[in-house]
Amino acid sequence: MSIIVVICTVPEEQSAIIAKKLLKEKLAACITLIPGAISYYFWQNKLECANEVQMLIKCDEIHQEPLLNFLKLIHPYEIPEILVIPIKYVDPIYLSWIKESLLKKTKL
Repeated sequence: MSIIVVICTVPEEQSAIIAKKLLKEKLAACITLIPGAISYYFWQNKLECANEVQMLIKCDEIHQEPLLNFLKLIHPYEIPEILVIPIKYVDPIYLSWIKESLLKKTKL
């Protein structure tokens, strides 16, 4: 089983809500929220600036497609940033924890 990290920026006020939904659905083992991201971009021919949170979503390839589909469904942006990074190495103990985390049914 290969591990991936999905990078996704989200509005600050919705970051925890989105993270909890992904975890509750067992689509991610761990999500790191990095606040203070400032994104500059053009949207509809206008230069925009947004305060965002960078999400690092740890998952496996088995759950990748359902994760991406659900993330697109719940994300508030019309065109969300969703980038998948394959991981070349993962500590075997951490890998076991990820596998277990994606299988366990827990309450939030």
